[in-house]
Amino acid sequence: MIGLKRGTVKLLKPKAIWKQSFEREKVKLKKVFGKDLIDIQHIGSTAITGISAKPIIDIGLTAPFLERAKKYIPKLKKIGYNLKIEDRKDRLFFTKGTAKKRTHYLHIGEVGSDYIEGMVLFRNYLNRNKATSKEYAELKDKLAKQYPEERYIYAAKKKEFIESIVKKLKGDITS
Repeated sequence: MIGLKRGTVKLLKPKAIWKQSFEREKVKLKKVFGKDLIDIQHIGSTAITGISAKPIIDIGLTAPFLERAKKYIPKLKKIGYNLKIEDRKDRLFFTKGTAKKRTHYLHIGEVGSDYIEGMVLFRNYLNRNKATSKEYAELKDKLAKQYPEERYIYAAKKKEFIESIVKKLKGDITS
């Protein structure tokens, strides 16, 4: 299953369809962006091996410049992506699917920004470190039970865990 009602939290055990869905979207997004696509990654919990996740596929796309990426907004709309956040200097954020069934989140950052890099670092670290992955999964399960109808609170409460890992990893990189 892919998709979840907007604002809700329901975690599912890992599904092969999550990777397959990412791969299908990747092909579509490569066609849209062409030479203006630097990198595209499956991010978020559906990209972390062995943990439960909301069945919404997060995609991280890196473009040469965010301003240049904005010219693709109409083409993205044609393939189902609706712009949600444009007022930040570091990213563009799109959703795919209706409010009753959000299926994909598209995060666009530019080369050199920490926005996509942090999500990729976090995913890679959890895929290599099972103890930390288990700790994150347990936190998510606990929060999902506490906040099944309040995704904003769920996301905010796990953000501290994510940021602490990313900060540690970036410190390791610069050391």
